[in-house]
Amino acid sequence: MRQKARDFVLPEREERPARNTAKVNLKPYTPEPKEYLGQLAYLHLSYFEILTNALKLSPNTQYKAELSEAAAKSFERYRSLARRISALGIDATDAMDPYTERVQTFHSRTSGIDWYEAILKVYLVSGLLDDFYRRLSVGLPIELREEVEKALNDKIFERFAKRVLIESMKDDEQLQSRLALWGRRLMGDVLLELRAAFDNRKLAGVPMGKALSLAEEKQVNLASYSKLEPLVTELIAAHSLRMDGLGLAA
Repeated sequence: MRQKARDFVLPEREERPARNTAKVNLKPYTPEPKEYLGQLAYLHLSYFEILTNALKLSPNTQYKAELSEAAAKSFERYRSLARRISALGIDATDAMDPYTERVQTFHSRTSGIDWYEAILKVYLVSGLLDDFYRRLSVGLPIELREEVEKALNDKIFERFAKRVLIESMKDDEQLQSRLALWGRRLMGDVLLELRAAFDNRKLAGVPMGKALSLAEEKQVNLASYSKLEPLVTELIAAHSLRMDGLGLAA
C-alpha cells in the first residue's frame, strides 16, 4: 500500500503577512559550497538508485534498455558533482552524509506503487529541485556555478521519461488519471524538501543564537515562508508546465 504523501500546509491566511511578490534574491542564502554540493550530489545519487531499482519493473525490454542508459547518464551527473566536491579537498561522502536521512525520508514519503509512478516521480522531482538548485547557485563562485549548470544540463532521462509516459498513457485513460493525481500529490513534499535546504532564521534575519519562544519561532517560520513565496510560485508554475507537457492536469 502506498504511503500517503504529506500535504504541504500553508500557514493560516489570517496569520500570514501580506503576500510577497518581490523577486527573491537567493545570493545571501546560498549555502557554502560543501553544503550546497553535498545536498545536490546526494539527491542525484538517490535518483540513480530509484532508476536502477525500477529496471526490474520495466513493462517491456525496450523501456528497460533505454532506462538503463538513462540511469547510467544519471550516475554520471552524480559523479561530476562528487568530483567537484573532491576538487575542493573535501571527501564526497563526508559532504553528503548530513543529508542522507532527510533525503531518504523524502523518498520514503513519495514512493510510487509501480514503474510508471517511479518514472514520473523522478521526472517531476528532479526537474523541480534542479530548477531550485540552479537558482540557489547564484551565491557560488562563478567557476563552480558554471560547473553545476553544466552537470544539470544533461536532459537524457527527462526526454526518455516524457516520451515513454506519453506513449504509455495514450490508450490508457486510467493510467493517465492515476498519474495526474500522483503528480499533484508529489508537489507538496517537493516544496517541503526545498524549504529544508534553507535556515529559517537566516531567511528571517534572526541571529542563530537568539533564544525564541514558541510564538516567536512561529513568526520566524512565517517570515521565512513569506520571503520564499515568489520562488515557490515560480517553481509551482514550472511544475504545472511539466505536467501539461505530459497531458496531465496540474
